[in-house]
Amino acid sequence: MGFRKVVNGCMIFRKSWTKKEQAELLIHLGQCLNDGYPMALAVRLLLFRQRAQVKHDLEVMIKKLEGGRTLYEALADLHFPEEISSFIYFSEESGNLAKGLIESGRMMSRREQHKETLRRLLRYPVLLLWVFGLMMFLIGRFLLPNFLRLYRSLSIDLPLITKILLFSANHIYYLLFILPLLFLSGIAGTIYFRRMTMERKLRLMIHMPLVGHYTRLYLTHVFSFHFGSLLRSGLPIRQSVAALSQKGTTPFLKFEADRLQKELLEGRHFEQIMSQPRYYMPELVTVIHQGQLNGMLGASLCRYSGLVMTKIDEKTRLLLSFCQPALLLFVGGLVLFLFASILLPIFHIVNGL
Repeated sequence: MGFRKVVNGCMIFRKSWTKKEQAELLIHLGQCLNDGYPMALAVRLLLFRQRAQVKHDLEVMIKKLEGGRTLYEALADLHFPEEISSFIYFSEESGNLAKGLIESGRMMSRREQHKETLRRLLRYPVLLLWVFGLMMFLIGRFLLPNFLRLYRSLSIDLPLITKILLFSANHIYYLLFILPLLFLSGIAGTIYFRRMTMERKLRLMIHMPLVGHYTRLYLTHVFSFHFGSLLRSGLPIRQSVAALSQKGTTPFLKFEADRLQKELLEGRHFEQIMSQPRYYMPELVTVIHQGQLNGMLGASLCRYSGLVMTKIDEKTRLLLSFCQPALLLFVGGLVLFLFASILLPIFHIVNGL
């Protein structure tokens, strides 16, 4: 019965908390730990300004922490994103929990900001596309057929652009079959992708346009942050690699830990091992080389991970800044096509007269 209550509480947390609220929780906990507060008290401080449902979830979390559960386990039970739970796990392992909480919260906050920006940018172009589709259907089904009859009576051939619009309007109902088919294909592709081995997933993703570059940046950031944090806490390379394969890590880090352990047992140098994969940024090997020369490999990797995250944010903002103008140009071209298909027949009729 008790386990059932905990599960229900977890499900409520997952449904009622937004990503923004989760990010605020992580940042608050990290700041409280920096100020010297114990974890349970840091969570209690949030109870006074939360709605009833969130208070219930925080009380469940406090009971788990007081019962001896780690923060990573409490957050995993509350269905936090896997990678965020992994960040917290490594932060606990390396003794940098406060910094890890703040970094994780800021990462979630940045993602939500990017999603909100993208939704805001797409809102107007999507509305225009919907209006364009409605106009094309109405014009193609009711207006252009009259032009077609008039042209036939005058023995004048329709312009090509008008023929294209007429054909599109008469076959627009095919979208009712195409869209569900695309949706089902997307679901099937997602299921197939999840069943792939990690090696095949990485090989596929790094060869995809645009996605490949983001994949390299993200994986470089994840490995640099986690591995650098473990090294900076005083663990040697082999023990840090072993820590990557623990239960709190993500599937990618487990895959990478198995690869590194196998290569290290064969007697290869760490720098040489890290130069082989194509799913990391080329600069990572240089950072590892310089860090080993200076005896500051952990600190170098942590600093490099921050630079990579900054680069990801900059590229994301740049990409988002191009989204709306590109969509508006595309929709503007469609509207121009629509009006040209209407006006050209009129000009042809006038010239014919």
